[in-house]
Amino acid sequence: MKCIVCDKNEAVDHGQCLECLSKGLQISVTGSIDITICPKCGSYKIGNRWHRSAMKANLASKLEKHISSGETGTELRVVADSIDIKRTEGRIDFLVTADYRNLVSQPRHLSIPGKILLNSCPTCNKITGSYYEAIIQMRTLDAEYSPIIDSAMDLIDPFLVNMESNSNDSFVSKIVRLKEGLDLYIGKKNDALKISKFLHDNFFSEIKTTKKLAGRKEGEDFYRYTYLVRLMNLKAGTLMYHNGITYILETATANTLKLIDASSERRVDVQQNDFYSGSYTYSNEVVPLRKYIVLAAGNDETQIMDSVTFTTHFVKGNFSGEISAFDYNGKFIVKRN
Repeated sequence: MKCIVCDKNEAVDHGQCLECLSKGLQISVTGSIDITICPKCGSYKIGNRWHRSAMKANLASKLEKHISSGETGTELRVVADSIDIKRTEGRIDFLVTADYRNLVSQPRHLSIPGKILLNSCPTCNKITGSYYEAIIQMRTLDAEYSPIIDSAMDLIDPFLVNMESNSNDSFVSKIVRLKEGLDLYIGKKNDALKISKFLHDNFFSEIKTTKKLAGRKEGEDFYRYTYLVRLMNLKAGTLMYHNGITYILETATANTLKLIDASSERRVDVQQNDFYSGSYTYSNEVVPLRKYIVLAAGNDETQIMDSVTFTTHFVKGNFSGEISAFDYNGKFIVKRN
């Protein structure tokens, strides 16, 4: 039996085909939706919650709660990209598709009343008022601004962007560059703690935490926290001392310093906690590190030549090709890493 409406397709219900049934589907819109948009950052509030991204996707989900059909088993979907906010007209236009008995209808144009307001979001209000809950103080061992601080900022910059995009309460209030380092004023204390730990995991460093009473907030004492992150910025060849022994800094990783006993040439690994406990000291003296060409090797001894002055020396161990070595008062020690 052909459809009594189009006379083309087979009738499936009430003498009509699926296509004609979907076209005749009644869709009703109830209620209204109010949206508040922050003119400073573009975030928006639907209901009681502020959002920073995916406005149309979130709005589509909200709109679907305001539309209905009398047909059982019909699934209505708002086309997110079609949403058009008409602020001056006080309405929101959008398209809806209906999935009726596995047949998706052509998009249908609908509108819903709504107030679209412009108002600063809580985050922008806090930033404007220089609000912060914690400070991250990035410093070096010599308390002077160093390229390692720039490296640290390059590393955490994507972390900061991701942090701000995922939470309305996460933001950097300001960044202050000082001769001794960098201060980051962070909106949330927990974010500052995460950033500090992130730095600690990626740089040989220590964290010291202090707090100061800043007032009252919601009936409770409000503390501002300071996270001092001291980054190790010593160069390879720096002389260090521990228990009367002189060491040469060979390499530094995020967790370990590799030191060379200047007398015995024994290698020692020093962890963060051991170094920052205060039992190790260091000087401003840096042992020269240069490249040398291997001339001959054997019997656990290698003859090397300075590639600039062409002077020759001997070092412990068997090596080949080109090496780097520390010149410690005329004693040459090969840098292994």
